Amino acid sequence: MIDIRISDCNKSYGTLKVLKNIDLEIERGEFIVLLGPSGCGKSTLLHIVAGLDRLTSGTIEIGGRDVTDVEPKDRDIAMVFQSYALYPTMSVRRNMEFGLRMRGKPLSEIRPLVEEKARMLHIDHLLDRRPSQLSGGQRQRVAIGRALVRDPKVFLFDEPLSNLDAKLRASMRTEIKKLHQSLGTTAIYVTHDQLEAMTLATRMVVMKAGEIQQVGKPEEVYHRPVNLFVADFLGNPGMNFMRGQIRLDGGRVSADVGAAMLPLDGYAFAMPPSDGQAVVVGLRPESVQPATGQAPAGSEPFVLTLKPLLTEHTGSDNLVVLEMGDQEIVGKFPTDPPPKLGEPVTVGFDLSRLSVFDAATERRL
Repeated sequence: MIDIRISDCNKSYGTLKVLKNIDLEIERGEFIVLLGPSGCGKSTLLHIVAGLDRLTSGTIEIGGRDVTDVEPKDRDIAMVFQSYALYPTMSVRRNMEFGLRMRGKPLSEIRPLVEEKARMLHIDHLLDRRPSQLSGGQRQRVAIGRALVRDPKVFLFDEPLSNLDAKLRASMRTEIKKLHQSLGTTAIYVTHDQLEAMTLATRMVVMKAGEIQQVGKPEEVYHRPVNLFVADFLGNPGMNFMRGQIRLDGGRVSADVGAAMLPLDGYAFAMPPSDGQAVVVGLRPESVQPATGQAPAGSEPFVLTLKPLLTEHTGSDNLVVLEMGDQEIVGKFPTDPPPKLGEPVTVGFDLSRLSVFDAATERRL
């Protein structure tokens, strides 16, 4: 069942077009993550769903009801902000109660609800403290708790973890995922953090310059990006790109990238390629590893002898920059033994994870 429908959504500030023809359907219980670089329009889209900003044209439906011109308080949504937005003179309890009090709900119903959500978020021992007496992570839990007690149709999260340190972000990410699994409420979450998007989303929406580039499950978007932007934006380190040309020879398809002829017989082309077509071949670093003599099921082993130029130790792996003709690519190697710089190594390529893009249109072939 569709819980949120965004239809032909456009937003302009004067001559500046911030959102362009956005169409998106979100099913009940999904956790949708809007991901993209700063200025791509993801927060603007979230604010429009919340009613904090108005559309230039288009419609927003929540629960089958047109809410395009409905005030935020009447949309049955709850929003968690980056800045926590807690009342500093109120206790945690009063902060969590405030919205329900304003709606005229009796205190006898509010108190047990607040205590239940506080226990769920492990902040029940903090109910009598004020925000200034809390850590950043505790304040964010209070902000989430304030949204939870309202039992809304939709949760909206606007980069809620960006003010926290890396360890606390990871912990809060886990808590948010557990909450969604237990509540099953529809959620839209805005972030520029790829790890948050990959771990939280049931589906990701990748945006660029006010337009949706790709919508799909995290693993689908990561392994089958629809264009060069998505391929380049996702992944740390980013995807390796090798420019070359398609070669058709006796029914076989290859990509001539200068230093090698990469076989593409097993690649699922959306449309037949043409001989001499300029392409960009993409392969993620984890698909470039020391050769073991074995290839993934369903593919032939493909190896090259390449020279390591630089090694970056990341703890669990070594990221190794390899010279490949007049290009450089990055592989992910085990830490032991580390490769010796300048001493050629045999490298295996997992071609089952290959992506091929048209060099002119930058679209996936």
